[in-house]
Amino acid sequence: MIFIIINLIIVLLICVLAIILYLCLDKNIIYKNLKSKHVVVTGGSSGIGKAAAVEAAKLGAHVTIIGRDEQKLKSAVMDISNVCTAQGEQKVQYAVLDVTSDYLLIEKSLSDLEINIGPIFMLINCAGMCICGQFENMKVEDIKQMIDLNYFGTAYPTRYVLKEMKGRNEGIVVFVSSEAALLGIYGYSAYSAAKWAVRGLAESVLMELVGTNVRLMLAFPPDTDTPGFQIEELTKPKETKLISGSGGLQSPEEVGKKMIHDALNGKVYSVFGFSGKLLSLLNCGSLESPGQVLLQVFSLGFLRAIMAVVLLSFHKIVRDGLKERLDKGKEKVK
Repeated sequence: MIFIIINLIIVLLICVLAIILYLCLDKNIIYKNLKSKHVVVTGGSSGIGKAAAVEAAKLGAHVTIIGRDEQKLKSAVMDISNVCTAQGEQKVQYAVLDVTSDYLLIEKSLSDLEINIGPIFMLINCAGMCICGQFENMKVEDIKQMIDLNYFGTAYPTRYVLKEMKGRNEGIVVFVSSEAALLGIYGYSAYSAAKWAVRGLAESVLMELVGTNVRLMLAFPPDTDTPGFQIEELTKPKETKLISGSGGLQSPEEVGKKMIHDALNGKVYSVFGFSGKLLSLLNCGSLESPGQVLLQVFSLGFLRAIMAVVLLSFHKIVRDGLKERLDKGKEKVK
């Protein structure tokens, strides 16, 4: 009898929690398309940024892509223009801009873009880079460059658009972080720090947006087959390749498309594959939906046990790599 009563109490508590969450959380805002909306994508000349811009154009948006290489931008504009659903009506343009430059310059550039096409409805922060290596062996200028591009390259454009979006009481901001912002990984020390900063900024701004109709989504893509990833591979230690490769390799088209649709469907987090879902449930604290909270409440113990086993396998990779280097060192001494 006592067990029946306990079970009834647990069920009652679950129902009460679900009702509280449903009543207190901001209502989900869903957009079916982006027709005549202005979408700005930083890092939009290639990779995930370009893929997201293409998907936005397919959904009827006016698209602006931002980057530093004008030739790549011109080529991307042609590709994006070719998929527009309303040829002749949709506008696609580019802006040559370093998003780590002086904030006033970024502010003026974004303001000029709005004059040409209209207010920015969606900002997708895709500009980023990764240089791998053990932290003590990394160049100081590389560490700074990653912080500047990954963090400030997201923070500066976001700061500009938020005030106007709040004034209009509509808009979507997308932050592109990384699974490396959910778990410290060998060889990603400096990169992870930058992407954790992006995650921290996103989750703080999310709370600042409570009560408004402005939405922010945080994406955690795994390894994605982009030009930037090919460059990253050049500096990636063997251990990092083995660990990060366990999450699989996504195509930029899959990631970009999913990001756009997750944002339009009011998602707070956009994750990819089993590893992304596991890590986000364990580490993401912002409130997305009653279902998310309830799943975290009842599964975290079990998920933590799974993650402990995964981490131990990563530790073995690191130990094996250390042993291999030590053995090679001994052979050289001989």
